[in-house]
Amino acid sequence: MTASEGFHYYEGVLFYDGLLPASSLDAARKLKVREDDVFVMTYPKSGTTWLQQIVSLIRNSDDISSTDEVPLTKRVPFLEVVPPGEERIPISKVLDTMESPRYIKTHLIKRLLPPDIFTVKPKVLYLARNPKDVLISFYDFKAHPWSWKEYFDNFLKGNVCFGSWFENVEYWWEHRNDDNVLFLFYEDMIRDLKGHVRKIADFLNKSLDDATLDEITRRSSFNVMKENPNANFKAPFREGMRKLNRGKPGIWKSRLTEAENEAMEKAFSGRMKEMKIEFPFYSYDDD
Repeated sequence: MTASEGFHYYEGVLFYDGLLPASSLDAARKLKVREDDVFVMTYPKSGTTWLQQIVSLIRNSDDISSTDEVPLTKRVPFLEVVPPGEERIPISKVLDTMESPRYIKTHLIKRLLPPDIFTVKPKVLYLARNPKDVLISFYDFKAHPWSWKEYFDNFLKGNVCFGSWFENVEYWWEHRNDDNVLFLFYEDMIRDLKGHVRKIADFLNKSLDDATLDEITRRSSFNVMKENPNANFKAPFREGMRKLNRGKPGIWKSRLTEAENEAMEKAFSGRMKEMKIEFPFYSYDDD
C-alpha cells in the first residue's frame, strides 16, 4: 500500500510521519514494562484526554491543585510519539528514565504494543466509545488528507491513522474481566462521572474522601477541562486540531445521512455481535 503524503504504513497500520515515525514505533515496542505501570489505552477520539485527567488527579489526590497545573503530556506521556523540537527523543526513551509508578497513554493496537504488557500485566484502563461518534470526532480532528467520503470509506476499512477501531477494542473487550484490566465506556462515564471516578480510584487502589472525590469530579468535567490549557492542550499535528470538542455522545445522529448510518450498521453491527460487546449506543439526551 502507498500512504498519502505525510503518512506511512508500519506493520500494515497507517501513522503520521512527523510524530509517529517507524523509529519511534520500534522504540515503543521495546519499552520495559514495570509491574506498577498504569496504561491509559483508547482508540483515538474516545475520551483519552478525559481519562488522562481523571487518573492523574486520582494518582496525586493529596495535591490536586498543583497536579492540575502540570500539562497532561507530562502527567501521562504518550508512549509512541516523538515530540516536535530539536532533540526528537521518543517518549518511550523518556519513560525509561521516569520514576515509578508511570502513567502511560497509548492508542496502539495489541500487536504493536510492548510484549511485556502481556507478561508483566500492569494495570490497564481501556476506554471505548461508540464508533459512530469516533468516526465524526476523528474526521473533525483533521488527522487525514481526505474528503468526507474518502475518510468515511477508509474508516470502515480500518485504513485511518492507528488502524482499525475493531482491532483496537476487540482484545481488551475479550480481557475485560482480567484482574489488571478496567474496561470503561465513554457514554457511561458521561452519565455518571462521579461514580466512574470512584470506580477508577478503587481500581488504582486509591482511597478518596468525599471532598476529594467531588473535587476530582469537578476538575474532570468537560466545562472545567475546556478552560484549563493543561487539560485541553492543542495537539501539534496540524493547525485546527483540538483535543476537546463537543464532549456529548450522539453527535452522529445529526451528521450521518441515512445511507451512511446504514453502511456503518452493516460494517459494524455484525462484527460487534460476534464480539458480544455490550455497547451503549444511546445519546446523552435519551433519558
